[in-house]
Amino acid sequence: MKVSEVSIYGNKYRIRSELDEGFLKEAAKLVENGMRDIEKNYKILTTSKIAIMAAFNLAAEYLKLRNEITFLEVKLGEIEKKINLAEG
Repeated sequence: MKVSEVSIYGNKYRIRSELDEGFLKEAAKLVENGMRDIEKNYKILTTSKIAIMAAFNLAAEYLKLRNEITFLEVKLGEIEKKINLAEG
């Protein structure tokens, strides 16, 4: 396992992971940007509240995308079934 260093909201973190360092830095940038947006738009004063709101927003976006993928997988299955019936 490799150790990579990322910076989020002015703090450096050492991340132990098998993931590519560029991927980890991109993830850290998403968190950083989310925290900066929360700070700017909601005027929350504590770093922990900013971090929690940013994590909540990222989790909500993840769940939305996961639901969209599930929907598309179901639709793809329906299309495959129609194609198989038409061929059979």
